[in-house]
Amino acid sequence: MPMHARRVLAYLSLHKMVEQDCDRQVLAERLWIDAPPDRSRASLRTAIWRIRSAAYGLLDGDSERVALADSVRVDVHEFRRQAEQMLADTTDYESPGLVPHLRSPADLLPGWDEDWLLLTREQLRLLRLHALEHTARRMCERGLYAQTIDVILSVVDEEPLRESAQGILIKAHLCAGNPADAIRQYDRFRSNLWKELGLRPSPDLCRLISPRSKRTATLSNR
Repeated sequence: MPMHARRVLAYLSLHKMVEQDCDRQVLAERLWIDAPPDRSRASLRTAIWRIRSAAYGLLDGDSERVALADSVRVDVHEFRRQAEQMLADTTDYESPGLVPHLRSPADLLPGWDEDWLLLTREQLRLLRLHALEHTARRMCERGLYAQTIDVILSVVDEEPLRESAQGILIKAHLCAGNPADAIRQYDRFRSNLWKELGLRPSPDLCRLISPRSKRTATLSNR
C-alpha cells in the first residue's frame, strides 16, 4: 500500500487500543494537519479506498466513522496484553513464560516521524520496562535469584540510570549470596548517575548496601 494508506491503517490499529472506532473528520485532521479540511477529507477517502482495494475486510465503518475490523490481529495489541498480564498479581499463570516476548526492546514503527506516534511509543516502552521489573521482583520474592538477575539485566542494559531496576538487581545479588557483585553494581550505578545527571542514589538504595554487606564483600575478595 502507498504510504498515505499505511499511515491510516497504522493510526487505526493503535487507536483501537483506546476506542473502538474513529471519527473520519478527526482522523483526516490528525493525519493531514497542514492541508485544508476538504483536501484532508479527500486524502482520507483515497487512503481508505486503497486499503480496501489491497485487502478486503481490514476496515469497518460508514461515511462518518471508520475502524480497524475486529477480525484483524495486531502485534502491538498482543504485546500490550502480555505486558499487562505480567503486571497482574494473579496466581493462575507463570509470568516468566511471557518474559521472552518482551526481553528485546523494539521501537514502534521505527523510522516513522509522526507526532501522533510519540505518546504511544513512550507508553509501550514504559509498560514493557514496568512489566519486566514487576516479574523480576516477583521472582526475587520467590527465591529465583538467578532468573531475577537474568531478567532485570535486560532492563539495566537498556536503561542504566533506572534506579528501580538497579535496586532489584542489587538485592538479587545480595540474596544470592554475592555481595561483591552487589557492591560493584552499586558503585557503577552511583558513578554513572553522578556523571550523567549530577545526582546521588536514593537513601533506600543506599540502605541496601549496608556496612555489613561491604565488610562481607571485602572478606570474599581476599
